Amino acid sequence: MRFDSMRLRTSRRSRVARAGAFFCVLGAVLGNPVHSANASDVFAPELLGASATLAQIEACSSRNLPDAAGVIEFSLEAIGKGGETTRSRAEVRWTKDDDELVRVLLRILEPAKTAGTALLIMDRKSDQPEFFVRLPELPKVKRVRSKRLRGPVLGTDFSFEDLQRLREPLNRGNLELIGIAEIDGRSAWLLEAIPGPDDGSEYTRVLTYIDQRHCVPIQVDLFERGDRLRKRLRAPQDEIRTIGSAHLPYLFVMEDLRRESRTIIRIDRFETKARLPVEQFTKRALQEPAPASVGH
Repeated sequence: MRFDSMRLRTSRRSRVARAGAFFCVLGAVLGNPVHSANASDVFAPELLGASATLAQIEACSSRNLPDAAGVIEFSLEAIGKGGETTRSRAEVRWTKDDDELVRVLLRILEPAKTAGTALLIMDRKSDQPEFFVRLPELPKVKRVRSKRLRGPVLGTDFSFEDLQRLREPLNRGNLELIGIAEIDGRSAWLLEAIPGPDDGSEYTRVLTYIDQRHCVPIQVDLFERGDRLRKRLRAPQDEIRTIGSAHLPYLFVMEDLRRESRTIIRIDRFETKARLPVEQFTKRALQEPAPASVGH
C-alpha cells in the first residue's frame, strides 16, 4: 500500500477545514439531509457572480460539508494506461472526539486479497494528523510519518495528499481568487493555491474551480515542476445531488496525465449520525472487523 484580474490574497486557513472526513466532500447521496438551513441561512451563490469575495466563496462552500459522524461505502475503479482495470470497495467512518478533533478510519472491503487493510487518521490540535496503517500481512499496526505518504494509494491515481486535499479543498497554501472560468458551460470561480516550501507538497500549483450555482468544487488541476499539468480531478455536474440544503457530488474522476491512467470513485452508501463511538477510531480498532452499519 503506497499508500483574469481579481487578486484577493489570503494566507489564513479556511474555516471550511474541519467540517468532516475527506470523503464527506465526495457526497451524501443517501440518508439524512446534511444541513437544515434556517431562513436566515438561505444563500443564493449564483447572485454573487464575479463580485464574490474569497470569504463569501468559503462560507458558501462550507454549507456543503456534513458536520456529523457517519459511514460512507464507495467503489473504486482504477484504469491503467493499457485499459487494465482493478476494482475494489472500501468504507470510511468519521467522527469527532471529546476535543472536537476529527478521526477518520478507512477500511478496504474487497477484493479479498487486500480486505482488512485499514488507515486511521487522527487530527491533532497543533500539528499534522497522525497516520496509522494496518496491513493483513503484518502482525502489528504501524505508525506512518506524513513525509512518507507519497505515491499512489491502493494502486489508484490518488496520493495521500490528494485525499487530504479532498478533505480540505480550500485549505492548502496561500489561496487566491484569480478570476472566473467556464466548465462545461457553467460559470465557476477560479482559485489558485501555491504550496509553500514547508508544505511538503508534490505540486507546485493547484487550480480549483468552484461551481457558482452550487458552491461545489467541480474541477481541480494539479501542476508539477515546470508548470506541467500532472493530474485533473473532476466532479461531473450531472452527478451532483441536492441533499437538504447541501449540494454534493457522488462521482469523482481523477486522471493522471503522466501515467495515462484514471480512477473513478462512486458513492454507494451514506449514513450519518450525531457521533460514533471514539473507540471505533483507535489503533486497537484497526485490528478488529468493521463494526455494523450505523442507523439513520
